[in-house]
Order: sequence, then structure tokens, then C-alpha cells
Amino acid sequence: MKTNVMRWKKNPPETGLRRIGAGPRGSTLRDAYTEWAWVSRLAGGWNDPDGWYFVVPSGLPIPYENTCRAPVGTEKEAKDLALAYVKRHRKEIGV
Repeated sequence: MKTNVMRWKKNPPETGLRRIGAGPRGSTLRDAYTEWAWVSRLAGGWNDPDGWYFVVPSGLPIPYENTCRAPVGTEKEAKDLALAYVKRHRKEIGV
């Protein structure tokens, strides 16, 4: 069985009073050992557009990335972009 397989895992739902105004849950891209990227909804204000973006956290062997300034329309698009980014950079370092 491969332990280096990356999968998306949905974030847990909010609890208590935070659940009342909670929006859609994001997801985390992870393998058996590492969280490689997060996908979250960018909630705009009354006049601001919203969308989805991904973050590759610092402290990993691949470059940090945050796409919140260029959100995409759907969670699937953000996941696809994040997965492509992570795969490309993991391949460069031989992971």
C-alpha cells in the first residue's frame, strides 16, 4: 500500500455559535505525513466578490503560495490548481 498518496480531506464543521454563520467548509490536501495545501472560501463583503483560493503553507520543502488575491469560482477549480502546484513542485524536489 502506498503511503505517499495525496488525498483531500474536508475540514470539520464548526460547532457551537460559530456554526450559525459558518460558510462552506474548506479542505486539506495531505498524505500520510504532511499537509501540503489548504483550500478555503474567500468570503467577500457586501460588494466584494467571493471565490475559492488555496494556500501552500511555509515550512514545507516546496515554495509557499497563497492565491487569495486571485480567487477562482469553485472549490473544484481551487483544488485542481492546488494539486497541480503541489505535484509540480514535489516532482522538482523528487518527492
